[in-house]
Amino acid sequence: MKLQTILNKIDYTTLQGDVQVNIESVAYHSGLIQQDSLFICLEGTKRDGHDYIAQAVMKGAVAIVIQKQVGLEFVPDDMTVIQVDDTRHALPIIASQFYSHPSQAFRLVGVTGTNGKTSVSHLISSILQYTGRKVGTVGTLGNRINNEDIKAYRTTPTTPETVDLQASFAAMRDQSVTDVVMEVSSMGLKNKRVLECQFDVGIFTNLSQDHLDDHGSFEDYKESKLSLFPMCPYSILNIDDPFASEFIGATNGSYETYGIENKEADLNATGIKSDEKGVHFQVNHKEFQNDVYVPIPGEFTVSNSLAAICCCLHLGLDIEDIIEALKHVKGPDGRLQTIHSPEGYTVMVDYAHTPDALEKVLLNLSPIKKGNIFVVFGCGGDRDRGKRAVMGEIASRWSDYVILTTDNPRSEEPASILADVEEGMQAPGDYEIIEDREEAIQRALSMAEPRDIVLIAGRGNENYQEVNGSKRSLNDFDVVERFMNQHTSTIKEG
Repeated sequence: MKLQTILNKIDYTTLQGDVQVNIESVAYHSGLIQQDSLFICLEGTKRDGHDYIAQAVMKGAVAIVIQKQVGLEFVPDDMTVIQVDDTRHALPIIASQFYSHPSQAFRLVGVTGTNGKTSVSHLISSILQYTGRKVGTVGTLGNRINNEDIKAYRTTPTTPETVDLQASFAAMRDQSVTDVVMEVSSMGLKNKRVLECQFDVGIFTNLSQDHLDDHGSFEDYKESKLSLFPMCPYSILNIDDPFASEFIGATNGSYETYGIENKEADLNATGIKSDEKGVHFQVNHKEFQNDVYVPIPGEFTVSNSLAAICCCLHLGLDIEDIIEALKHVKGPDGRLQTIHSPEGYTVMVDYAHTPDALEKVLLNLSPIKKGNIFVVFGCGGDRDRGKRAVMGEIASRWSDYVILTTDNPRSEEPASILADVEEGMQAPGDYEIIEDREEAIQRALSMAEPRDIVLIAGRGNENYQEVNGSKRSLNDFDVVERFMNQHTSTIKEG
C-alpha cells in the first residue's frame, strides 16, 4: 500500500522523501521492523522510539513517522520522513487504514471495567458460539477465533497495541468472523489503542481502585474507562455500580442497564440460589421472565450473565437460545477455575487481584461454604501499594485462614510487599507467610480437609512469575494438579 494512502486521514508534513513509496508493514517497535516497513516513533514511559531511527534504517524501513525534531544526518536522503503532532494519535489511524478498516466487517463488542471483563467476554463468546456464530475474542486469554488461538504479537496483557489489534481484526475478517468480543483496558483507552475501532456495543461492568501506578489518580483511571462509551452506538451498563450514573452520562446513543434485584434496571435478577457448582436465578425484563442456570458459582456470575444476556439479545439472539447456551458454558481459565479433590475439599483458582474483586469472591463463597475457607494470595510489586493492606484486611475478615505469599514481585523485595499486606491482617495467628508461592499453595492444600474451600487468588491463568526482571514458569492451576496427582489417585475438575 502506498504511504500516501496510509496517511490519507492524517495531517502531516513531509520532511524528506516521497509519499508514493510502497509500504509492506507497519511497525511501532524496533524489533518488528522488516524490509519496506513504515516505522512509527512512539514516546513511552521507559523508551522513546525516536532513539531507534538508526535501527529502522539498518533493518530496511523505507519511511518513518516522528513527532519531534530529531537529527536526520544518518537517514538516507531517499528515505521518507513524515512529521505529525502526535504519533500516538496517528498510530491507530495508520494501522486501521493499512489493514483496510477490518472492524467494519463484523459486530464489535467492547467490555470495560475493573473486574469481570474476561468473564463477561467469555460468556458472550460462549453463547454466540453455541448458537452457531463464528466469534473472535481479544483479551487477557489471548486472541482467538472460536477458542482457537490465532497468531498474534502481544506487548500488552489485555488490549493489544493498535497495530497488533488491527492485524488480529484483519485475520478475523479474512476468516469470516461474524462477531468479535474484546476486553478494553483503561490503558488501552488512554493510549488510544482502540481509537479507530468501530464498536457496536460497549459494556461497563464495575469500577474500583486499580492501576493507579499507571494513571496517577483514580479520576484519570475513571475518565479513561468513560471514554469508551462516546464511541458506542449502544451501551450496556451495570446500574448496581456507584459510578453508573457517570457512565450513563458518557453514552452517545441508546443504552440499557442491568442489576441484581434492582427494579430500576432494564434487566434484573431475582431468586438467586448458589452452590459450589453453579447458580440459579430468574431474569426479569419488560418482555419476559425466565429461569436461568449457569454452572459457575457466585453472585458475580449472575451480574456477568446479565451483561451477556443483554448483549446477546441486542446481537439478535432469542432469550430461549441464550438460556440454553448458558446451561452449557464453562468458566474461563483462571476465573474461579475449580478442582474438586477426591478427599472432599474444593480448590478455586481466580484472578482476583484488587480489593473489590477479592472481597466479591470471598463474599460469594461464604454462603456456600460447609467447612473452612483458606486463602492464598499476595500483591504485585511496582504497583499500587495502597491496596495491599486493604486486601490483607479483606482476606482476614472473610476467610478462616490466610497464607500470604508472592504474586509478581517484579523489582520489589517480596518481604517488603508482604509486610505491606500484613499490616491489614486483623487476626494474628490465623495466617502465615510463605514467600515461595508454590510452597504456599502446597501448604494450603495439605491443610485442607473435607468440605473446605481453598481459594488461590491474584494470578488466574498466568504462566510465569516476574521476579527481578526475569520470568520463571509458574501456573497456580498446574501446581494444584501436580499436588493432587502426587497425593491422590484421581482429580475432578468442575
